[in-house]
Amino acid sequence: MKLLLMLGVGLVVIVGGVAAVGMKMRSALSSATLATPVRVEAASDGDLVEIISAPGEIQPRTKVSVSARVSASILELPYKEGDAVTKGDPASKKTPSLLVRLDARDLEAALRSATARKDAQEAGIAVDQQHIASSNAQIIAARANLDDAERDLKRQLGLLDTKDVSQSVVDTAQTKVDGLRAQLDASKFTLLADKENLTVMRHQLDAAAADIEKAKGDLSYTVITSPIDGVVTRLKAEVGEMVVPGIQSSPGTTIMEVSDLSQMLMVARVDESSVAQVKKDQRATIRIQGFADKTFEGTVESVALSRADETSTSARSAAQDGGRYFEAKIRLDIKGLRIPTGLSADADIETRRQTGIRVPSQSVLGRAMDTLSPEARAKPEADAAKSIATVVFRHVNGKAVLTPVTVGPSDETHTLVKSGLKQGDEVIAGPYKVLETLTDGQDVKAEPAKSTTRPSSPPATAPSTAPALQ
Repeated sequence: MKLLLMLGVGLVVIVGGVAAVGMKMRSALSSATLATPVRVEAASDGDLVEIISAPGEIQPRTKVSVSARVSASILELPYKEGDAVTKGDPASKKTPSLLVRLDARDLEAALRSATARKDAQEAGIAVDQQHIASSNAQIIAARANLDDAERDLKRQLGLLDTKDVSQSVVDTAQTKVDGLRAQLDASKFTLLADKENLTVMRHQLDAAAADIEKAKGDLSYTVITSPIDGVVTRLKAEVGEMVVPGIQSSPGTTIMEVSDLSQMLMVARVDESSVAQVKKDQRATIRIQGFADKTFEGTVESVALSRADETSTSARSAAQDGGRYFEAKIRLDIKGLRIPTGLSADADIETRRQTGIRVPSQSVLGRAMDTLSPEARAKPEADAAKSIATVVFRHVNGKAVLTPVTVGPSDETHTLVKSGLKQGDEVIAGPYKVLETLTDGQDVKAEPAKSTTRPSSPPATAPSTAPALQ
């Protein structure tokens, strides 16, 4: 009987112990089940970049339109699109590439005609010089005859005083003097006219020489060589076509375009609301639609001081979007690639870079000031003059700890915290639905935070500036 009693007591003790262990396990399981799953990310010291996004297109730094300067038909077009050409190098005796040869027969005839006119002018000048020499001789002879007639008149006047000759003889001598004096004056005027004519003929000779130079220049325009080292990027004419030079308000015939594809620019269309933030030498990241798997680094080279000309291609594209744009030229690091001109592209221009404690922007919340604990309201980051406090929730020993913070600017994914956190603090980053209802001291269970990366190719929209919390 005593043995049975002892066995019963032992069984009761064992059952009680098992029940106690079960209750503890159920309590632990219940506590674990009630903890809210959250994503946690450590606050880290890093850079935050403010950017301006701008669409645009790719253009070579140097592009030359080869146009006609004389009217003629095309005889030769040795190069086709994509062929490399050179401007030549006298030092290495490298000749420039012949891009276009035009029919030169009419211009050669014009040169021969101009040369003949010049030869005729030179011959006319020689004849006029002979006329001047003859006029000089006539003046000398006329002056000698006049001197002789004046001496004879003087003698006759003396004889008239002595009544040795009649008045008629004196009158005859006087008439002869007057006639010879008139002939001398006429010879002088003829000489003067010949000299003036000689001056005119010399000017005409200069004009004839200028005509020859023009004819030679026009003839030289029938052979067009490459002005730069580059690639034929566009061919707009064919052999046999007639090309004409441009005149006022009417462009001439563009035969081809030659571009230096070793140095490329992105001509970005920056919205007028953002242009003041774009400066020379700012860094940029460019995405080109034709190279979807690559990104290119760039540097702002210049920013226009006036709105884009409405006649330009980029301005017309901007006008279709209803915007007002300024052009910014961004120098590309093309990494040795040959990039076609005219490709659409988007640029993210870094306007400002700041360093500090970064947290996910989603973690930054607003909470009513009167819901904060006395300890939280006492912190300097909680401004008692405001009804809403800016806070984040830290993860501390399985609890959500509400922490007031002072924030700075933001980019697309993160926000800088000026005070209230230190590097390494675990910040609750999501899910967003949990953050909306999260309370101070709530039980939470940390999960690894998902990586936040910016989109590889944002949509091509009007330029915008990343928002910043102040």
